[in-house]
Amino acid sequence: MSHGKRLLPPQSLAGNVPVILLLLLAWVYLTGVPVRAGDVPPLLRIGLDGVAMSADPHRQNSADSRNLAFHVFEPLIMPDLALGTVPWLATEWRPVGERDWVFTLRPNVRFHDGKPLAPEDVAFTFCRLDSNGGSMSGLIAGVERVAARDAGSVQITTQGPNPLLPQLLTMISIIPAPNGWKEPYVPGGCANMAAALTSLGEDRFANGLVPGTGPYRLTAFTSGGPAELARTDGYWGTQPYWEQVRLLPIPGGAARARALVAGDVDIINQVVPESLEFLAGRRDLRVVDSRPLRTLILTPNPIGPLADPAVRRALAMAIDRVSLARRVAQGSAEPAAQLAPVGILGHEPRAAIGFDQINARHILEKSGVSGGRTLRLITVEPFARVAEGIARYLLAVGVTLDIRFVAVGNVLPAMQSLDYDLFLSGWIAFTGELGYTGRELLHSRDPARKTGNQNFVGYSNPEIDRLLSLAAMESDRGKRGLLLGEMAMIASRDMPVIPTIHLARRWAMNAEIRFDGRVDGNTLATLITPASARTQ
Repeated sequence: MSHGKRLLPPQSLAGNVPVILLLLLAWVYLTGVPVRAGDVPPLLRIGLDGVAMSADPHRQNSADSRNLAFHVFEPLIMPDLALGTVPWLATEWRPVGERDWVFTLRPNVRFHDGKPLAPEDVAFTFCRLDSNGGSMSGLIAGVERVAARDAGSVQITTQGPNPLLPQLLTMISIIPAPNGWKEPYVPGGCANMAAALTSLGEDRFANGLVPGTGPYRLTAFTSGGPAELARTDGYWGTQPYWEQVRLLPIPGGAARARALVAGDVDIINQVVPESLEFLAGRRDLRVVDSRPLRTLILTPNPIGPLADPAVRRALAMAIDRVSLARRVAQGSAEPAAQLAPVGILGHEPRAAIGFDQINARHILEKSGVSGGRTLRLITVEPFARVAEGIARYLLAVGVTLDIRFVAVGNVLPAMQSLDYDLFLSGWIAFTGELGYTGRELLHSRDPARKTGNQNFVGYSNPEIDRLLSLAAMESDRGKRGLLLGEMAMIASRDMPVIPTIHLARRWAMNAEIRFDGRVDGNTLATLITPASARTQ
């Protein structure tokens, strides 16, 4: 495939250039600096199922929003390739007693406008998240105070033990505090916020006027449209290869594949099963997967025919997850008999959902749900094949699905609308356990406590709330697992969400570039390199 400029280095050079080049390569090998071909194209084009609807990193807790945000802004701690943590803007962290954590900030980090990173920026970021509310506020639930400890460290005090605080911080992009800001974060009470928030309107983020500390600056952005990024001079970390990055929204899976084959983009995410065999069979392309840790769940709207837990459980029983994973995901999925995949703390074998269409039909007929009733299912295009597979299983027990699609960036508003009977969406337990997942999806919705932020259907069970509250403060991993397992058992009876399959993420790219699949789904330009590049 040709892009007009080659990614591979030239094989021969005239005159004395080879001698100079060999000396340069020797220096690079000894110093560990990446080899970069002189003709590496300055522009990397990434085709995505959706680019963020907002350039504000605190607007939505969604995969597309994080993907854009982590090019421009950065967290204290970065998630690694497999749900672990990596020091980032914080070089180290340690608990002090049961309720306090101290985070040491990386020295010599500056925002794009030259302002040094300071503890006050962390406190201000928490203040803004608290002021915004919404789907990201759950990340700071239980935090009682954030303040500078000294010029190079910040202290975070929680209401009780909070062993998962470092994992939660991997999702929070740090933004700069206003000049002169010295206020600590306290829930609902940050001083002088009204004036500070006026400088953080949507238009300022969209126009790249709010600086980050990241490797790129935003130079152009349209809500739901493309985003243009330019490499940051003086970035504190390793400089990325690409001078410019273009994030292109290409909603259809087949359209993304065509764009890659045509050379219109260099890499695509969300490779759909229909395109896999064709793309994987081409020698000029490369396909990579992550681990199958993203759970596709059906959220039933309890207002109407799905109000009865027995009906919701019958729908769950009607789905053959083993066949669904094998037939519609082509090697990138495992059956999801419960919300937590194997290896995620809170996985409880007793909570498994069996496949029993005879019993399911009996329950649905008795409740009046089967026998020609049509239920409306909403999802996004990358999950179309899974939705169609589910529809076939439900049709076998007398339930017809009317499948509709929404844009990736509109998932949260569509879920909030409750204009559906079932909503098929994806969720990943990025903390490595079921606690945060439960607090967001299953805990009673309580804005004051920042719980149930994505529990749009209003499900509430006091026992689940109690178990989640205990688990959030339990430092002993074994005891926390038992509490989360109990919660999983209750959820398997109430069925507020119906797990279907655990799905891997899949990318395809020009064979001349390299990218390792990530469980979190981020397609970060900083992690994409020419395949010819070598490091020590």
